[in-house]
Amino acid sequence: MDKLHGMPTLLFITVPTEEVLNNEGKVRYPGSEKAVEKLTADGWDVTVIEPTWPAALEKARELQPDAILVSTYKRTPRSRDAASMLSRMQERPVYTVGVLQKDEAFRTMAPDVNVITGISKLVKPE
Repeated sequence: MDKLHGMPTLLFITVPTEEVLNNEGKVRYPGSEKAVEKLTADGWDVTVIEPTWPAALEKARELQPDAILVSTYKRTPRSRDAASMLSRMQERPVYTVGVLQKDEAFRTMAPDVNVITGISKLVKPE
């Protein structure tokens, strides 16, 4: 956790994304700007970067965040690869939002990535 500010740091890997709804019309993802607002309100010190490689890895190594959250919706190209590679190439915990529960291919490719169902499910470190 960031000792100076008392807030945990989060590297949020995303591209500008609009609200995403599920089949029932409920919000699955509020959009990247609203997600940053929500994460900040939840007490995270958020840094945003696009899922370009190796920039995402370099930023993770530079920041040493408490957690990394990767938005993996279809409109975020290369994000699944970034999540998978980040989980293998650095020590910080990696979470994804946007992977469906039935997506076994991603879970096989990235077994160490924590798949969460929404940004409100991201647990702050102790």
